[in-house]
This record gives sequence, C-alpha cells and structure tokens, in this order.
Amino acid sequence: MADSKLRVQLIGDSSRLTGSLNTASARLSKFGKKISSIGASMQRFALPLAIAGGAAIKMGVDFDKSMTKIKSLVGLAGDAVDKMGKQARQMAIETGQSTKAADALFFITSAGLRGEQAMDVLNASLKASAVGLGEVSQIADLATSAMNAYGSDTLSASGATDVLVAAVREGKLSSEELAGSMGSVLPTASALGVSFNDVGAAMAAMSRTGTDAAQGATQLNAILMGITKTGPAQDK
Repeated sequence: MADSKLRVQLIGDSSRLTGSLNTASARLSKFGKKISSIGASMQRFALPLAIAGGAAIKMGVDFDKSMTKIKSLVGLAGDAVDKMGKQARQMAIETGQSTKAADALFFITSAGLRGEQAMDVLNASLKASAVGLGEVSQIADLATSAMNAYGSDTLSASGATDVLVAAVREGKLSSEELAGSMGSVLPTASALGVSFNDVGAAMAAMSRTGTDAAQGATQLNAILMGITKTGPAQDK
C-alpha cells in the first residue's frame, strides 16, 4: 500500500487573532506591573512592621521583667502580681503609656501600697502622664510619698495627682522638679498639719518669683522646721 499524505492549507483573515493576542499581552503586562507595584509597597511596609514588631516584643519583655522584680524584690505573691499585671496592661493601653506602667507599678508596690489602692495610684499617674505632666514613675513616686505622709485615708491617689497638676499649672515648675524635691517637705508638713494642697500652693507661689523646686523645698522646709522650734517657746 502506497503511503499517502494529506496536506491542508488554511487561508483566512488573521487580524482578529492578532488583535486578541495583542490585547492579552497588554493585559498580562499591566498585571505584571501591578504585581511589581504591590511587591514594592510590601517592601516599604516590611521594615516599619518589623521595627514595630520588635518594639512590641521588647515592651512585653520589659513589662515581664518589672513584674518579676515586684515578685522577687517587693515580695508579693505571684498570683497577686499577675492580677495587678493584667490590670496594668489594660490601663497602659487605654492611656497610651504602655512602656512605663510596669516600672511605675514597681515604685508603687515598693512604697507599700497593695491591691486596689496600688492600682488607683497607677491609674491616676498614667492619666496625669498622658496629659503631659511627666514620667509615670516620677508622678507615682510623689503620689505615694504624699499618701504615705498624710495617710491614704486622708489623701487619695487622685487627690495627690490633682495637687501636682495644679502646682505645675499655677507655678513655673515641671512635674519632674516637683517629684524630685517636694517629697523632702512632706514629713514635716504632715506632722504640722499643713496639707499637701498647701505645700503644692507654696511651691508654686515661690516658683513664680524665680525660685526653683529644690530651693523652694529647702526654704519651705526651713520655715516649717522653724515653726516647730519656736512654737513651744512661744507657749511658755
């Protein structure tokens, strides 16, 4: 049987096919550019996201370290510290002071405050710091000093921070200056029945004449000490 070949020749209009192929090619090219653009955008976001993630991890580690310090150095029971830690995290998120809450809680518990009383001081200090009054730990330090000097039954956490806010607002002092100096006056003032509010007002008034916080505290303490020395002599 002889081999046979069938040859078929198709002749037609190829313009439609060519046009379709060109359209498909253009669409693929456009899609490729979009993918490249998305890739570039992801690269721009990758570094900030990595940095933010690293910061969040560090923040969590620092928070846990402060909680461990409270357990080991302050001597509180682990379950009590864990409970306060959960509350502190929530307060920190609400006030935007996440990096400082744990350190402040360490100061507060070291001052002898516990439970809800400690959390009240932390909450008041975080809110005061959030409105620009200074570092949370410094505010908490002064608030606890005042509460210990006058008694928590007499002076609440919110009351202590309110006095600090008023003194900063009415005087020419920063909260950092007050926190570092005002505490030295409180034992004498409380012993004489001079209120924390009066101490804050006196410090603010002296600052208006150019007296810094350290000098104001020294002068006010000298005045109060003078009263204790001259008082009994005047009674005779």
